[in-house]
Amino acid sequence: MAFSCVTRNVCSILPLVVILSIAPLSTSFAPSDKVTKELVDQLCSNSTIHKNFCVPWLTFDPATFTLDLTGLVDLVLLKTQLFAYKNLAMMKGFGSTTTDPVLKAPYGTCVTGYELAIKTIEEAQALAISNSYQSASQSAFRSLISIGSCVGQLEGRSNVPAYVQQRNLLYVRMCTIDSVFSNVLAS
Repeated sequence: MAFSCVTRNVCSILPLVVILSIAPLSTSFAPSDKVTKELVDQLCSNSTIHKNFCVPWLTFDPATFTLDLTGLVDLVLLKTQLFAYKNLAMMKGFGSTTTDPVLKAPYGTCVTGYELAIKTIEEAQALAISNSYQSASQSAFRSLISIGSCVGQLEGRSNVPAYVQQRNLLYVRMCTIDSVFSNVLAS
């Protein structure tokens, strides 16, 4: 039942990702555009992005405003990668310390999912560095998909700390930002 919810959520954004992969969101952005509060606000206003997460996530880091758009894409990919490593460590910790045998397999699924998510977000970083932004966008989206089973298997379980699902949700939001921002530079 939880898997069907994840499948439903992923399937609901799949058509949007197909559209995003076909055409860039805007041609009014240039890789050399300096990052300003207005630019962050404009980028975070994309309908697939949770603006209430995106704007604070980016504006909290003063380094954001020292970058151009290319540097911003590199920054969000790096921040996402670091967060994935923290989530992977958390899942490994829960997997090795849980006393509930029913949770061993779901935590194992999460470990596998985050290992794959890290691999694909690192691919996105390499692609962005080589200016292959369309492919970077697709890799970032694959990173999001990689943790779908983890999210589904932990969803609705009363014996899983609430912050675990919250951290999974934050990772999904980060990957969405990575994918959309990379796609902006794909033109």
